[in-house]
Amino acid sequence: MFDPTLFQRKADVRGIYPNQINEELAWFTGKYLSAAVRELAGAETPRILVGRDGRLSSPNLYAALCQGIAAGGGVAIPCGLATTDMIQWGTGEQLGGAVAGAMVTASHNPPEYNGIKMLVLNARTKGLDIVRPVDHLAKFFEADSGSGDAPATVCAAFPGAAALNLHQRFVDVACERAAGLAQANGRIVLDPGNGVGGLFVPLLRQTLAKAGSSVEVFAVAEPIDGRFPTRPSNPGLPGAVKLLQETVVSLGAKFGAAFDGDADRVFLVDEWGQFVPGSLLLAALADDAVRAAVARGEKDPSVVYAAVASWLVVETVRKAGGRPVICRVGQDAAKVALIDTGAVFGGESSAHYNFPEAFCLDSGLFAMMTFWQMLLGSGQSCSELLGGLSPWPSSGEVNLRIDSSNWKAISGELVEMLKQRHSGPDADCYVLTIDGVGVYSPRSPKFKTVDDLFQIDKKNDPQGKTYRFVAPGYTPDWWFNVRASNNEPLVRLNVEAQLAADVTARTYALISTVREFCEARGAKVVVQDWGTLRG
Repeated sequence: MFDPTLFQRKADVRGIYPNQINEELAWFTGKYLSAAVRELAGAETPRILVGRDGRLSSPNLYAALCQGIAAGGGVAIPCGLATTDMIQWGTGEQLGGAVAGAMVTASHNPPEYNGIKMLVLNARTKGLDIVRPVDHLAKFFEADSGSGDAPATVCAAFPGAAALNLHQRFVDVACERAAGLAQANGRIVLDPGNGVGGLFVPLLRQTLAKAGSSVEVFAVAEPIDGRFPTRPSNPGLPGAVKLLQETVVSLGAKFGAAFDGDADRVFLVDEWGQFVPGSLLLAALADDAVRAAVARGEKDPSVVYAAVASWLVVETVRKAGGRPVICRVGQDAAKVALIDTGAVFGGESSAHYNFPEAFCLDSGLFAMMTFWQMLLGSGQSCSELLGGLSPWPSSGEVNLRIDSSNWKAISGELVEMLKQRHSGPDADCYVLTIDGVGVYSPRSPKFKTVDDLFQIDKKNDPQGKTYRFVAPGYTPDWWFNVRASNNEPLVRLNVEAQLAADVTARTYALISTVREFCEARGAKVVVQDWGTLRG
């Protein structure tokens, strides 16, 4: 049996294999996905693009998922090993007649995890909507009370005809974002981290050769290995990309790029081996997108950023002539905000970067190629180009683990307590509850309420629960966000300030507050990840 509570997840199906997620869960997920896509896309026999990452459990889950799709009346279009952004792009392009996509992956989680990400092409907006288990699959699970006999449906997890050539087509499209590749030279280093980003390495070499480029592409941790033997599948963890940093410096490379387990996220390393935080690259890419939109004649082009990204993004977008839009953390919220606001770019500090002109997909390779073109166009080095932006001192994301069977209730009470503490008339703060609790200080006479500062889109998001427009004319001295994980006993803290000393003091004070609050309720708190506070 599987863990049925996984159908209550907001973004995807994900858990530890085989206790929480297994072949049975994958089969039922496929069955209910067919029903959901039939309802969402109006397709009687929905065609669904299916891919998988390199985890050891992925082949079996992938095969069961394809079988379930067929049992539910859909048609699986098996793509085998793929990256998540390949599946997103292929769905948007409707390869093989696909109207939806599914990817077997646990993204950046450790090897023992696996999951299924699902999406459907929105015929009205031409964007990709997240298929959310709690909203789209759970009702079919709850209503499924048919015969216990095993169905006779058989579906091979392999294409019945010639391949779609998805891999090469996707890389070619990504490379079109860097028009100056023919003139590029030097070296770059890719770090797939033994994930499916390893698929990019030979394909990128081929594309560069066709373009007549003299660039040499090197790679570390290239072989796809679901045990992730070289580094964690999350390249954003402190010290995770040390090998990449050392290799970039030793080879004198222009830059390095580290992908997560399913390659929809990317972190960069500059020519000096310095790690580029996700918010910094988000600000640089946003600046480029806004300036290009303004040059095309667009007025106040919007950029979407997640609630825990640096205020640097807000400042950069404003300076370039754009309008910042804050949204809940997560791609489900980001994609909605991008479409509803007509944004020209978007992303998260976790290194998800969204491209509205390509179905709002979040792609590590698209981001890398877009930045590479920025380098080529500027004539600067990576550090010089990014040096024009000034990141705020930040704690990074600090994760606190709550050791209690009642962790959900405790974390919810914690967020409410912090909200009340900072909402009083003497607090000199704005409190935003779009995701957990966000506190911004000081208050300004120009903005009487939080709704004046973070403005609601009354037409598309009348309650302001998914995203808000950030009004011009305000910059905090400091801000923090505290939010609870939906699926793990974790509380996540992000603190940022104009003064580094302020960051350290406020972060440790927050950690102490969380500990005291939880311990008073019989729960022990352990710091699982110190963010940038400790090396």
